[in-house]
Amino acid sequence: RTAFAHPCEAEPRRVQALREAARLLRPGGRLLVYCWSYEQDEEKSRSRHRFVAQDVLVPWNNKTPSVKKASDMSKIAASGGPQQEAGGWTERPEVCQRYCHVYREGELDELLAQVPELAVDEVYFDTGNWCAIAHRRAD
Repeated sequence: RTAFAHPCEAEPRRVQALREAARLLRPGGRLLVYCWSYEQDEEKSRSRHRFVAQDVLVPWNNKTPSVKKASDMSKIAASGGPQQEAGGWTERPEVCQRYCHVYREGELDELLAQVPELAVDEVYFDTGNWCAIAHRRAD
């Protein structure tokens, strides 16, 4: 799973990312695309995300293998599980801001329509995401 369409800040770059995904598929190969949805109201999604615009900065928790959340450490200690030396865990992982484009209804369809190598099989909404399944057309 890879986030290749979210961090592209301009439409031509999003289309190019989809073209590259299509290039990697063999004829008949299928592509599944999930994109965060701008529509996050209670009727459409149980997601806790609310976006003020379509182009936003979102927190990214950089996870390091030896970093545990405080709640995880408490659970491990309470269960009598293995203990970690004091220097093995850091207090908090680094949090960075990353650019993200969130998609409105119909926007993903419009992007896919610009990639002639792909035929769209299905577009749907799933828990805060606009999703599409497409396949590569025969050459």
